[in-house]
Amino acid sequence: MNQDASAEPAAERDVDWEPTGQRFDDGLRDSRWVTEVNRLRGECPVAYSNEFGGFYSLTRYADVCRAALEHQTFESGQQFVRIPSLFTIPGSLNPPEHTVFRRMLNRYFAPARMDALAPQITDCANELLDPLVARGQGDLVGGFCQPLAARGLAVLMNLGEEAYLDMLENFDRFDALGWEPQAVNELLVKVLRDHIAKLVAARRQQPMDPEVDLLSGAMTMEVDGAPLDDEQVIAIGIGMIGAGHSTTADALSSAVFRLATDPYLQSQLRAAPELVAGAVEEFVRLDAPVTERSRRAVSDVELAGRAIPAGSLVALNIGAANLDPEHFEHPEACIVDRSPNRHIGFGHGVHKCVGAPLARMEMKIAIQQLLGRTEGFVLNAAPENSPGLILKGLAKVPVRFTAPRGSRRHR
Repeated sequence: MNQDASAEPAAERDVDWEPTGQRFDDGLRDSRWVTEVNRLRGECPVAYSNEFGGFYSLTRYADVCRAALEHQTFESGQQFVRIPSLFTIPGSLNPPEHTVFRRMLNRYFAPARMDALAPQITDCANELLDPLVARGQGDLVGGFCQPLAARGLAVLMNLGEEAYLDMLENFDRFDALGWEPQAVNELLVKVLRDHIAKLVAARRQQPMDPEVDLLSGAMTMEVDGAPLDDEQVIAIGIGMIGAGHSTTADALSSAVFRLATDPYLQSQLRAAPELVAGAVEEFVRLDAPVTERSRRAVSDVELAGRAIPAGSLVALNIGAANLDPEHFEHPEACIVDRSPNRHIGFGHGVHKCVGAPLARMEMKIAIQQLLGRTEGFVLNAAPENSPGLILKGLAKVPVRFTAPRGSRRHR
């Protein structure tokens, strides 16, 4: 962390919490974690920890939203040490550079584009469910959530029928490392960059329609009158795949776990499938896959009565903000028709997740198909948390379930 020379030495600051002690093993957000962030929000909403080199964590909804909006004061690009330090576009950039790239990417996630992709995503979801339904049991993460997220990216980026298998193999390698930051960083740089570089080389040889192909669109893009070079296009591809797969898979894994442990919630959504879209928003509010986003304080700033020195690393604690009782009534309850539901599970401000429309669509389709093709499902064994500290999700959700007699795929 590049701190200002005048900043208070980390060793001399009062420590408010130890975030590594808040990783619990109950499968979803543990009540002890909720108790801790509620304490921080009330007692020290700008909480300091000397872990990971020292950082300030914002826990109130209003403060997190302010920091997310004030990119001139809280800039992106400063990596939180528990996240691999890999340069991506546009995630590592700030306006005005960020704006140029974000405008280009937005068109690939426009409503019309999502509508065009929905039938393919539905087919993918059903193909993955077929063997699980036939067996009457299985791991919904390895057999459904992770491959569906990979296939969704493959469809979005026109990567071909079998490309998702390569993605899954790569992410299995990251899981085997326990998502230890330094080891994962080295593997990400080597494996993911090499993978994207091959795709970029193929597009150079055989460009596709830039209106529907993201990498081809990046190749036709100009910044300050100059086309993007291969490294910039590769960085865009890394941002799409590196950030888009595990986040969606983890959000969906938390959702299916919540459903597997709540028969009433299952029956409610089966009886009123029009509530599924709202349920997706509530699931992401309660279990955002990335609970913290990193920023760097460009200048000295004060929040909630606490001074944050220039150069300090600042974590926007989205998980805590989404449970703020000042903004959400009954914040710990799962209310699928909550309205309004202005959660920030996909981020906030200029760096709000560009792929949120795809994630929303995949989750909606996945839950609709899962509920529509089964009478019920329950845990068949204890779930397993995702390894490491980077993401919030589950590695396994073993269930047993039954398909209604004469079950058909739902479109």
